[in-house]
Amino acid sequence: MKYYSIRMNLEDVIKDTDTEQTILENIRRCSKIVGKTFKVVFWHVNLTEQNCKDFVKRNEHLLFEVNTKITKRFGSAWFVIDSKNEKSQARYRYDGDILQGISQYLKIINHMKKRDGE
Repeated sequence: MKYYSIRMNLEDVIKDTDTEQTILENIRRCSKIVGKTFKVVFWHVNLTEQNCKDFVKRNEHLLFEVNTKITKRFGSAWFVIDSKNEKSQARYRYDGDILQGISQYLKIINHMKKRDGE
């Protein structure tokens, strides 16, 4: 199955609790629009295991609702929101703010749905 995965830096997500909730609500929206082929990947470099556990505990309801992966590895993703000039493979890349990147992701998804007649 081909996933329309979106990857973002978890450190950028958790730096502000207000923004964190807005980002996660947008991820929920992406999941509902894309459906079963949606996946979100949070990668990080400098977070501790406790930082990650706290993030999961705060947001467990949403994270278990959405296909989620938290990792220290880049790997490839369909759409990457890049704030740190990472060098990884992606079909699409957005350099900058996470919320604007999610907006661009949704524009591409909506264009594909129209093109495919869904």
